[in-house]
Amino acid sequence: MRARTGVKLAMWALVLWGLFQVGQGVTSHGMSSEAECSWINIGPDGEEHPSPMESGDRCLTRDGDERTYEEQWAFQREAGEDVVTGTWVLGVGALGLAGLSVERRLQKAWARRPYEARTRHSWSVRTRRLRGRV
Repeated sequence: MRARTGVKLAMWALVLWGLFQVGQGVTSHGMSSEAECSWINIGPDGEEHPSPMESGDRCLTRDGDERTYEEQWAFQREAGEDVVTGTWVLGVGALGLAGLSVERRLQKAWARRPYEARTRHSWSVRTRRLRGRV
């Protein structure tokens, strides 16, 4: 396996991992400014309440865990950090892929004309030069 292929695979892995991190953070309400329970929100009176959570509420998760308001808020802050981290990782991977693409295009351009600069001439100038006229 060539080094370029390995680097390309690593960049794609970063892009996919970044997308996964961002998706996981967003689905865990990481971008929310309030504590939100994703399943059942039980108030201090033991009754079910709608989100957002208030102080004294408990959140029952689908895993069977129970979180207080403060624990849910801390969980969402961590999910928000996952969104930020995932965005950075996604950006690094995308920039790496873009850099590889530019590098490949430059290599192809240099391979076509390695020793002379590319200049644009009109057709009449090219034909005059081919005929021996300047």
